[in-house]
Amino acid sequence: MPPRRAPEQDSTSNNPMDITTTPMETLLKRFQSFKPPTLKGTETSIDRESWLDDIEMFDSLDYTDERRVRLIGHQLHDVAKSWWLTTKKALEDRDTIITWKIFKVEFYQRFFPLSYMKDKDAEFANLKQGQLNIKEYVAKFSTLLCFAPRVAENDEGVADQFINGLNPDIFTLVNTGRPNNFTDALNRTKGAEAGLIRQKGTSYVAQPHKQQKPST
Repeated sequence: MPPRRAPEQDSTSNNPMDITTTPMETLLKRFQSFKPPTLKGTETSIDRESWLDDIEMFDSLDYTDERRVRLIGHQLHDVAKSWWLTTKKALEDRDTIITWKIFKVEFYQRFFPLSYMKDKDAEFANLKQGQLNIKEYVAKFSTLLCFAPRVAENDEGVADQFINGLNPDIFTLVNTGRPNNFTDALNRTKGAEAGLIRQKGTSYVAQPHKQQKPST
């Protein structure tokens, strides 16, 4: 799949597009010009997860939560569309503000079997940075976090889980004055990695956690 790149400007103007005032029809046309994937709801769990990953690549379009959810609705067909129409109405009847996070929670609950959710939850609980760079680790952490709602609802818990999975060299730098929220932890982690790269240059390689030898 070729990489998608969001245009910086409106095609009819030399000025950047104002996302907050642009009509939905224009946003929809712009969104669909990147050929976003569709979902029927009858795919395998792996394919459904891939669909969600691909859709989230459109973060660079800077749409608000409300508009993002409305646009995603156009990519749902058959079973997935019927599910979302019913779920959306139920959420609105409860006066729930439908954010992208809410959409993903509902999506996972409907389209992933319990066994799959448990496996992913366990994978998240045991996630370590290992040979991943920070960008790769953040991407994997964020994906698996969706399968751990009890952790996701507490920002301090998210930060703790993220920090504890870092490799020792970065962990030591980040854990000084331990951050109590994920945003702060992420910013410090990026800074720590950048500092190590500047210090060691191209010779810097992420040092994974050492495997503990089983006790005898």
